[in-house]
Amino acid sequence: MDFLPPIAQRDIRVQTAVSLHEPDRVPFIPTFNNFFQLNYGVSFGESMRDVSALNGAVDAVLDRFEPDLMNLPSVFPAPAMESAKSTCARFPGKLYNLGDDIPYQYIDKQLLKDEEFDDFLKDPSWFLFQKVLPRKYAAFEPLAMLNPNSMCNSVIYALSALGTPPVQEMLQAMMDTGAHIMENLGKCAQRAVHVVERGFIPFGGSVCMCPFDEYADHIRGIMEACMDCIEEPERLEKALEICERHFPNSIASAKMQKAKYVFVPLHCGMDTFMSLENYKRFYWPGLKKLLKLLIAEDMTPVIMCEGGYNSRLEVLRDVPAGKVIYVFEDVDLVKAKEILGDVACIAGGMPTEYLMFGDKQRVIDHTKRMIDTLAPGGGYIMSNTQALDQVKMENMEAWKDTVFSYGKYNK
Repeated sequence: MDFLPPIAQRDIRVQTAVSLHEPDRVPFIPTFNNFFQLNYGVSFGESMRDVSALNGAVDAVLDRFEPDLMNLPSVFPAPAMESAKSTCARFPGKLYNLGDDIPYQYIDKQLLKDEEFDDFLKDPSWFLFQKVLPRKYAAFEPLAMLNPNSMCNSVIYALSALGTPPVQEMLQAMMDTGAHIMENLGKCAQRAVHVVERGFIPFGGSVCMCPFDEYADHIRGIMEACMDCIEEPERLEKALEICERHFPNSIASAKMQKAKYVFVPLHCGMDTFMSLENYKRFYWPGLKKLLKLLIAEDMTPVIMCEGGYNSRLEVLRDVPAGKVIYVFEDVDLVKAKEILGDVACIAGGMPTEYLMFGDKQRVIDHTKRMIDTLAPGGGYIMSNTQALDQVKMENMEAWKDTVFSYGKYNK
């Protein structure tokens, strides 16, 4: 492959593993969380105010670690969150009086109350607009003042609510929020182009959610959604059908970004959140539909199986062979290879705690052991468990160097 451009070599290497064959070397795809800020001296507040503050750190990672897929940093834009007065996250700045050295933290909230279930199912779009959005963003509370039935009256006076001070302040906050988001997205797009120009493949910018996680994260609340499996199974199934209606928008967004690899994080599917029976009934059907749609558009789903997933492995087989990547945090990878090896590419193998606290030789030895165990026959990608924060850089370097030297198939 040496005669090909570096970006083509990396793509062939990853796609060969995805198709369950042996590439020239085991692909190396570390996944990152706050790695760029913590290891390259950029504060969380600075990166949230201006995402381009991380550009130097991104270049440093490309130079030293040469990932076969580059997991770009995802940073919420603080100016937009301040304009909207976000209530679903705490982050540096005046809104929550937190310093620049504090990372943002997602706050799980129950946005759909028990007594509102029927209202949501009856008219989900308007419920999201009039109830959920104001609860997520305090600046949008006047949405509750807008009544579509009244506003669609045949006389212009029906729009009088738009002239009230609370609604006009809200509309200004919406415009400000949108402007900040577009600025952030523009800088993210420029960085993605820069990564491609340097010969690397970005991923992580295009994200699709399975219906259960969309419902749990964005509407119901995680704990409430898991309880719905037991207490409100019929209503839950109807709610998940509503969330599946968003698939076309998600696919269109990925296509607009020309994404070849789409990140699919699985938040609520872990062993400890629901029984296998409930996983099969409520979680997997919607996820399977999403994966098939992505594959039909010639995109490779990179599926992050968060938490324990040992009881789900047989279910995960139900996908087209050689089309998906399952990244595991906490699973018996030998068992995963045995069950999934003829169907899906598996990724993982490096415990993140080894990179954070272990010594260099332990990282080297473990990397070799994982390659010896999981690489034969192909269909394996070297990655880490939990997304990376602060690590020992000598361990990170030893990990990468070992994969590049020991992970060759034709030694």
